[in-house]
Amino acid sequence: MAAEMSIEKLVEEIKNLRRDFSRVSDRVVDRAKEQTTEAAARVRHAAEDTWSEARGAAAGVAGRIEDQPLAATAVAFAIGMLLGLLLMGRKR
Repeated sequence: MAAEMSIEKLVEEIKNLRRDFSRVSDRVVDRAKEQTTEAAARVRHAAEDTWSEARGAAAGVAGRIEDQPLAATAVAFAIGMLLGLLLMGRKR
Protein backbone atom coordinates (compact mmCIF):
# COMPACT_ATOMS: atom_id res chain seq x y z
CA MET A 1 0.00 0.00 0.00
CA ALA A 2 2.83 2.42 0.85
CA ALA A 3 4.54 1.57 -2.42
CA GLU A 4 1.36 2.41 -4.35
CA MET A 5 1.13 5.77 -2.56
CA SER A 6 4.76 6.53 -3.37
CA ILE A 7 4.20 5.66 -7.03
CA GLU A 8 1.08 7.83 -7.14
CA LYS A 9 3.01 10.68 -5.54
CA LEU A 10 5.82 10.25 -8.07
CA VAL A 11 3.34 10.23 -10.95
CA GLU A 12 1.71 13.38 -9.59
CA GLU A 13 5.11 15.06 -9.17
CA ILE A 14 6.04 14.17 -12.75
CA LYS A 15 2.77 15.70 -13.98
CA ASN A 16 3.50 18.84 -11.95
CA LEU A 17 7.04 19.01 -13.32
CA ARG A 18 5.74 18.67 -16.89
CA ARG A 19 3.24 21.45 -16.29
CA ASP A 20 5.91 23.67 -14.73
CA PHE A 21 8.33 22.95 -17.54
CA SER A 22 5.66 23.83 -20.08
CA ARG A 23 5.03 27.16 -18.35
CA VAL A 24 8.73 27.94 -18.19
CA SER A 25 9.24 27.10 -21.85
CA ASP A 26 6.24 29.26 -22.79
CA ARG A 27 7.76 32.17 -20.86
CA VAL A 28 11.12 31.65 -22.56
CA VAL A 29 9.46 31.67 -25.97
CA ASP A 30 7.47 34.79 -25.12
CA ARG A 31 10.58 36.60 -23.89
CA ALA A 32 12.53 35.58 -26.99
CA LYS A 33 9.75 36.98 -29.17
CA GLU A 34 9.77 40.24 -27.21
CA GLN A 35 13.53 40.59 -27.54
CA THR A 36 13.39 39.82 -31.25
CA THR A 37 10.72 42.47 -31.75
CA GLU A 38 12.74 45.00 -29.73
CA ALA A 39 15.92 44.22 -31.67
CA ALA A 40 14.10 44.56 -35.00
CA ALA A 41 12.75 47.95 -33.91
CA ARG A 42 16.25 49.12 -32.94
CA VAL A 43 17.68 47.95 -36.27
CA ARG A 44 14.85 49.62 -38.17
CA HIS A 45 15.42 52.87 -36.27
CA ALA A 46 19.18 52.78 -36.90
CA ALA A 47 18.61 52.08 -40.60
CA GLU A 48 16.18 54.98 -40.87
CA ASP A 49 18.67 57.30 -39.15
CA THR A 50 21.49 56.16 -41.42
CA TRP A 51 19.34 56.56 -44.52
CA SER A 52 18.33 60.04 -43.41
CA GLU A 53 21.97 61.03 -42.88
CA ALA A 54 22.93 59.61 -46.28
CA ARG A 55 20.15 61.57 -47.98
CA GLY A 56 21.31 64.72 -46.21
CA ALA A 57 24.91 64.15 -47.28
CA ALA A 58 23.83 63.49 -50.87
CA ALA A 59 21.74 66.66 -50.86
CA GLY A 60 24.75 68.60 -49.54
CA VAL A 61 26.98 67.24 -52.28
CA ALA A 62 24.34 67.99 -54.91
CA GLY A 63 24.07 71.54 -53.56
CA ARG A 64 27.83 72.04 -53.76
CA ILE A 65 27.88 70.71 -57.31
CA GLU A 66 25.12 73.14 -58.27
CA ASP A 67 26.89 76.03 -56.55
CA GLN A 68 30.32 75.27 -58.00
CA PRO A 69 29.94 73.22 -61.19
CA LEU A 70 33.43 73.95 -62.54
CA ALA A 71 35.17 72.99 -59.32
CA ALA A 72 33.05 69.82 -59.09
CA THR A 73 33.96 68.92 -62.68
CA ALA A 74 37.65 69.52 -61.98
CA VAL A 75 37.56 67.36 -58.85
CA ALA A 76 35.72 64.57 -60.70
CA PHE A 77 38.26 64.76 -63.54
CA ALA A 78 41.19 64.62 -61.11
CA ILE A 79 39.75 61.63 -59.28
CA GLY A 80 39.13 59.89 -62.58
CA MET A 81 42.71 60.51 -63.70
CA LEU A 82 44.11 59.22 -60.40
CA LEU A 83 42.02 56.07 -60.55
CA GLY A 84 42.98 55.57 -64.18
CA LEU A 85 46.67 55.90 -63.42
CA LEU A 86 46.43 53.55 -60.46
CA LEU A 87 44.59 50.93 -62.46
CA MET A 88 46.90 51.27 -65.47
CA GLY A 89 49.90 50.84 -63.20
CA ARG A 90 48.57 47.51 -61.97
CA LYS A 91 48.03 46.12 -65.45
CA ARG A 92 51.62 46.64 -66.56
